[in-house]
Amino acid sequence: MADAILYPALVQICSEFQTPEIFVNILAAIFIFFMGFGQIGWAAFSEAFETRRGVYLICMPLILISCVICAITPNIWLLMVGRGIQAFGTSSLVVIGSGIVADMYELTERGSAYGNFYLIYTFSVLLGPLLGGYFTQYFGWRSIFWYLAIMSGIVYIAILLFVLETFNSNNSNESNESEVEGSETREVKSSPSRKRFNPFLPFKLLRYPNVTISVLYIGIISTFVDIQLLVASKNFPKKYGVSTSTLGLLFIPSGIGLMMGSFVGGKYSDLIIKWKKNKLKDDESIQPEVRINSIWIATIIVPAVYILYGWLFEREIHIDVFLVLWSLGTFGVQIIFNTISTYLVDLSRSKSASIIAVFHCVRLFVEACVSVLEALLEEYLGIKWMFTLFSLIMVLSNLLIIAVFFKGRSWREKMDK
Repeated sequence: MADAILYPALVQICSEFQTPEIFVNILAAIFIFFMGFGQIGWAAFSEAFETRRGVYLICMPLILISCVICAITPNIWLLMVGRGIQAFGTSSLVVIGSGIVADMYELTERGSAYGNFYLIYTFSVLLGPLLGGYFTQYFGWRSIFWYLAIMSGIVYIAILLFVLETFNSNNSNESNESEVEGSETREVKSSPSRKRFNPFLPFKLLRYPNVTISVLYIGIISTFVDIQLLVASKNFPKKYGVSTSTLGLLFIPSGIGLMMGSFVGGKYSDLIIKWKKNKLKDDESIQPEVRINSIWIATIIVPAVYILYGWLFEREIHIDVFLVLWSLGTFGVQIIFNTISTYLVDLSRSKSASIIAVFHCVRLFVEACVSVLEALLEEYLGIKWMFTLFSLIMVLSNLLIIAVFFKGRSWREKMDK
């Protein structure tokens, strides 16, 4: 929510501080950038010191302090610093939460478990801009950060009281999971310096082609959500004359699409796994790549919606059309997102926090770059051709995940040897 809640206020913030419109994109990019690289450090910390709960207890006060900094900032520069600290703190919540899910659920249950996890996570995309719009219009944009500070305090108390430690150093994958897990486990067991904290250690996972290609693919696909948020935040008030509070309401279809995609994607990918398991003989094992079968329809939906959105945007089309397209697009994106993130955990359960951190880091780095470039592309290409370009890139990027589907097993076997 710390990310999504600020989108309706970005234009007003730049207006108050008398900064160019490019700072709308820069503010978004700073948060995304620190969110991505923060996850790498927290994942490495979690696995070096064998704790999930401990990371939460460090990060929640950090988030609270950063919210206060943003609320009282006298200029745009201190706001950027505060947002960077805030993103660094909140980055732990996603990656450690994902690690806890991996600690608790088995292969045939994990897709649904991640579906439920991301269902609540994506609910913030629905609720965040809605709250941000109303706070900005009636109390000013600074009230957003006071609200986040209060929520951070409440969540911190809840973690102290209710969240138990789930990290288990002896936690290993099911016998029918991937060979990547085997090589990773042998590395851990043979290493005498397991407790040594190296914030860049999760990047070692990028030596696996399965991981590298998958995270790059999801990074490209996920740009759909952020580009939509930026384009709507900057253009809907001018195009349709909506207020900041109404602008927040317009994000509801996007949030519903994400929530439905998370729920449906999780259930469907588990059904694929169970169906395949029932067809196998007793001595055969399920390959993680089987889960990828659940995304093929979504890989068609997302670029199709993207190009329609761009070509219709410059026409006098009723706003409801864009909201429906937005919902369909985010539905498809979240099916892909949930499935690929679960597939990556299937590869290496004992390294779940690190592998999810790398996944989000690369994804958010791509999104941060695109967020900065979006303003330039919109200015020089126009919205129609900008969306056409992104749609073409998405279609071509499907070749990446097709390669993982067909070559994933052989890549894992070569790496294991």
